Amino acid sequence: MINGNDGDSESAGTKIRSQHIVLLIVSVSTPELLPTITHYIVKTDSNGILEIDNLHLLSWFLKGVIIVKESWMIACLKRKKLIEKDSEYLVEKVRYKGTVYDTVTRWSKAMAKGEMPYLYGVYAAVVMKEYSEFMTLKSIITSLGGIMLEQFPEKQFFNVGSHPYLHANRGPLFIFHDGQQTTLDIYKNDPDKMYTLFTEEEFVHFLLKREITVDTRAKPVPVLAEQNE
Repeated sequence: MINGNDGDSESAGTKIRSQHIVLLIVSVSTPELLPTITHYIVKTDSNGILEIDNLHLLSWFLKGVIIVKESWMIACLKRKKLIEKDSEYLVEKVRYKGTVYDTVTRWSKAMAKGEMPYLYGVYAAVVMKEYSEFMTLKSIITSLGGIMLEQFPEKQFFNVGSHPYLHANRGPLFIFHDGQQTTLDIYKNDPDKMYTLFTEEEFVHFLLKREITVDTRAKPVPVLAEQNE
């Protein structure tokens, strides 16, 4: 694992620094996402497509880190001037569970431009008794503007008719489950459509699609209801 000291590295990767660019070259395991890291170098297939199968790698480009092909590192080692040519080696497509998405650079640009957080107005909760990826999921939710709740979001504390601003077609209460709980049907079929249910796999597909349906109402309904003292 790489720590924050310049030049320190272990088997997880190697850090290269050039002016304002900090590169992370990953060879074995996914390291900690440090705030100083700007680029993440990965191996792709012959078509330049990155294969992902978990939330960890996904979290890198969702948070704005620039994902580049391993061929950039090789080129930079031969000619140092090419370190400024990262745009020619960008990873633009990822494959998840057999589906290819071309939204990698869209995520990077959105974060670089400081666009409205993708999950602004989302209140999320996990209903699984054991979930090893909870901290990774929480990090993704909060970094994209959502709020991870410690308790199940009861509808009376939220305004009916509200939606996340960029997802007017979805309920604001995101519930994460393992696909096994039949007791969630009451929330899935909520007549007020306040709940949006996801398994981890469904959520990854949702993020990779990066679809936006803006709430165009003149006065969008706030998600959180005012509580009387």
